Amino acid sequence: MPRKLNRRPPSRNIAQKILIACEGSKTEPIYFNSIRNELRSSTLDIIVLPHQNKTDPRSIIERLIEERQQRKDNQQWSKEDKAWAVFDGDEHIEKSLANWQSAINRAISQKINLAITNPCFELWYLIHFQDHFAQITRDRLINLLEMHIPDYDKSMCLYPKPLKSLTEQAIQRADKITKQIERNELYEHSNPCCSGLAKLISSLLSLKNSNS
Repeated sequence: MPRKLNRRPPSRNIAQKILIACEGSKTEPIYFNSIRNELRSSTLDIIVLPHQNKTDPRSIIERLIEERQQRKDNQQWSKEDKAWAVFDGDEHIEKSLANWQSAINRAISQKINLAITNPCFELWYLIHFQDHFAQITRDRLINLLEMHIPDYDKSMCLYPKPLKSLTEQAIQRADKITKQIERNELYEHSNPCCSGLAKLISSLLSLKNSNS
């Protein structure tokens, strides 16, 4: 009598979701969507929420909480999935430190991951090409960036070219900035900083590699 084989049901990879809400309407969404398109992973789903008018940190964080809850209600969210808020620090900190800290505390209490650049997201672009440790204004930062990317514009798509091959260097430089902040006992989101952003990018690339 032939032996009956127990067939296993076909396995199905569930995509891990990375939910991202950005302050900017161009620079950050273009960058993260470009990474998503470049990775093209069946097991990693990078979701960049469409831009809305409210761009203060608290509004971005509340939007992520609401979106995440909707996905939980629809059973489209697992404990491995992550939500990230991406925004600048300079003007928000200067406008009201109390409101800023309230937003940060809200994110921490709701387990929303933070990727904060100070003064702005272009600092992340700059450290793909060079170290930068001194306090800097937005205008001066753009001037430095244009030495590497002539005629830089916020609507430019810079990933994969020229940034992809320089990403690991940017991650290392961001780590050096963080260590400088810690060494000098400064506020973690001081100017300059790329707080959390290197961790976000590293996680995206490592998840892709681990699922390949």
